[in-house]
Amino acid sequence: IGDEVVDVDNGVNARAIPELDEPPLPVVLLEGEAIVRQCFVNQNEDRRRKPTNKTSSKPMLMPSAPPPPKAEPSPRPDPSTSGAGEGSSAAIGGGRTNDSSVMTTHSGAKKEEAKQSADNIASFAPREHEKRMDMADEEEVAIATPVEQPVVPDMDWGAKIYLSNDDSMSLASAQRVLYAVKKGVRLRTAEIRPHELLNYFSFDTADVPKGELFSVRSTAEQNDDILSVALSVKGATPARQPLDLTVVIDRSGSMSSEGRMDYTKKGLTQMTDSLKHGDRVDIVLFDTSVCTPLEDFVVGRDDNELLVSTIRKLAPRGSTDLDSGLREAYRIQAARKDTDQRNRRVMLITDAQLNTGNVNVDLVSEVGKQFEENNIRLTGIGVGRDFNDKMLDKLTEKGKGAYVYLGSKAVVDRVFGVGFESLTQTIAHDVRFSLQLPDSLALEKFYGEEASTNPEEVQPINYYAGTSQLFLQDLKIKGGKLKNSDKLLLNVEYNNARTGKSGSQQFKMTVGELLDSDAHNVNKAQTLMAFTDVLLEKSMGGAGCTTALDTYRERADEVKDDAEVAFVNGLLGKMCGVDMNVTLAKGVDFKIRVDSDIPIAEVGLDCAGRKLAEKLSSGDTVATFSARPGECKVRLVGTVEMVTKVTVPATGGDIRCMVRGGRMSCS
Repeated sequence: IGDEVVDVDNGVNARAIPELDEPPLPVVLLEGEAIVRQCFVNQNEDRRRKPTNKTSSKPMLMPSAPPPPKAEPSPRPDPSTSGAGEGSSAAIGGGRTNDSSVMTTHSGAKKEEAKQSADNIASFAPREHEKRMDMADEEEVAIATPVEQPVVPDMDWGAKIYLSNDDSMSLASAQRVLYAVKKGVRLRTAEIRPHELLNYFSFDTADVPKGELFSVRSTAEQNDDILSVALSVKGATPARQPLDLTVVIDRSGSMSSEGRMDYTKKGLTQMTDSLKHGDRVDIVLFDTSVCTPLEDFVVGRDDNELLVSTIRKLAPRGSTDLDSGLREAYRIQAARKDTDQRNRRVMLITDAQLNTGNVNVDLVSEVGKQFEENNIRLTGIGVGRDFNDKMLDKLTEKGKGAYVYLGSKAVVDRVFGVGFESLTQTIAHDVRFSLQLPDSLALEKFYGEEASTNPEEVQPINYYAGTSQLFLQDLKIKGGKLKNSDKLLLNVEYNNARTGKSGSQQFKMTVGELLDSDAHNVNKAQTLMAFTDVLLEKSMGGAGCTTALDTYRERADEVKDDAEVAFVNGLLGKMCGVDMNVTLAKGVDFKIRVDSDIPIAEVGLDCAGRKLAEKLSSGDTVATFSARPGECKVRLVGTVEMVTKVTVPATGGDIRCMVRGGRMSCS
């Protein structure tokens, strides 16, 4: 985890590669020989050149797309503001946020820039415009105001919900979060994507049935009128297809920082040991311009020293024309004819600090969409602590590709060693997960990236060999009463990556079966989400290490024998200066009975910095809490919020709160 190895005995590690589910495929060597070009002439002299905003050659244009329009030269980004998740970004609904970096003081200029960007994109290639709003980017503060009648959202009982946790190898945020917390590096809100921790950490899984692509292990836990359900999905590990791998490497000057080029070279060298007989490899380099020193290299046919020496000669120089590098990779892949039953993939390794050529994030990300449409899969590897997370996240989102983080030499093996197979092999494309609920249940909260009853609003994903991901959701129980016989159905629709044929699998479960299963997956997932709550609160200027940390510690106590949770405990203990081995005092049951002459929509109880709340439905007059003994505050939310102090006894108990004529009394 991060820079460390943690022994895990609570289930199959999501990132470990199990035995093949079928025998290996026969390998036929391709005819021909590798193409070698000189891309390292005057390398020492080039390294002394100052970066320029002019490219030395015209960018390669993708055959299937019209050329991009001419654009005004863009200024080089300020290093203090470039990089991952520019600006502050609030995580809304646990989903992916598009950090637009729009500042209120420059709204006019930004609107004009946005309009020009939209026009450019439309003329380059069709795209689906996504209009997502980041509250923190607007720099506004939400102020609560009294309302005449609290609005209670209608619950969609018995709905079919489409779910997505992004691609199963989208791990960059989780990797970066763990690295930053360990090193004491400040995190921006946009860099924290909670659902990626549910892809990254290991959960209990079921074996994949022979001949199938997926398995599901399901469990649930009930808390009052909420049923928390965890669905642990695991992908098969079929025999590996021959690989057509075009590695696009950033060798710009910024790759000299933090030893980025050193551990990139170490990883690529280790990658040569992971390649198989018959794999075909290209190396594309980009800096101020683009050069391809090695093309059409085939393992077992060509001298391995050609590949190793190319990697050995890599050195940083010049600026960053990422767009042209991607276009060259597309040219190589699209020109090939002998691709039947071969795994076509582009692997981009970069810090994504765009400053030469096309630097428009929206336009550059369209290349990823073109890869996907032409069955060329994309893998993004972000290098260094301050790589441009926004750029790579958007690029791999358009290309439905894997996206991981290479933060130091310590994680090289995880990416290029044991993780290489999963990083380069997909088992299914255009995967859609949908959960059919019974009439007694409705979705209250989904902890993944996207959830909707409309399938068009949830982007299908690619699923990688031997990986797993966990879907966590809170379901509202109608009337607070469960029927053990009620059925849920998880449906998985996909296109088989090997055959191209569409397929589906259904997984049926009853409420009773869910509740009878071991709740470890639910408890661990809730603990990890509480971990991200601490980080999100801290990233937005909050304390983080008070109420949110207490909630995390209570969750973590449910899975205290889990090695990965123990690792997170250590990180938070160091960050917050707290001894995580000290057990928090257990709460006591405390009931608040409401007797009011006006509608009360919510009852709150604040004890020792911990805020609890429970909504009241019509006809409901009792709220029950697990509270810490001592002085607390009761909050009743009607037309306005009313607050009074109470004392919670060490043995628990109940009080009656009366509201008459706008006055409140609790005893």
